[in-house]
Order: sequence, then structure tokens, then C-alpha cells
Amino acid sequence: MLIGLGIIFISFLLVGVLTLWGVRYTRKNIHEDRKKKFKAAKNLLLLGIIIAVGYIIFAKKFSQNIDFVISWILFASGCFFASGLAFFIGFYNEKEN
Repeated sequence: MLIGLGIIFISFLLVGVLTLWGVRYTRKNIHEDRKKKFKAAKNLLLLGIIIAVGYIIFAKKFSQNIDFVISWILFASGCFFASGLAFFIGFYNEKEN
């Protein structure tokens, strides 16, 4: 029970760290070209897609451990959230200028 909650907590921490990294990278390179500015958002989106596809393919095998499956879903959706936030910050700055 505690191991499952620990895995979910670690998943939340990783999502928080990745979100901070994406936002800081985008803000640091806000005046650079689009390729460099959106690099963190692109990487987070690709990570989220890879994790989500892995979930679709392998989740049936891990159905006994629901905590692991929940943390997997949280991590994938958190990567999508972090990517969207980084994209939004870069896009909003472009629209403002």
C-alpha cells in the first residue's frame, strides 16, 4: 500500500520538476527562434506520447498493481500538461509582440 502511494508521489514530483524545467527553459529562450524556444515543449510532448503509447501497449500486463497504473497515467497526462504550459507561454509571448 505504501509503495503504491510512494510511486504516485514520485510521479507527481517528476511532473512538477518537468513542468518547472519546461517553463524555465521557454522563458529563458523566449526571444530566440521558434525551434529553440519550443524545444522543451516538444520534448515533453514526445515523452508524453511515448509514455501514453507504452501505457496502451503494456497496461494490461500491470493490471494487478493499480497504483503503478495510476501513476503511469498521471505521469503521461502530466507530461502533456507541462508541454501545453510551455507551448502556451511561448505562443502567448509571440502573440503579445
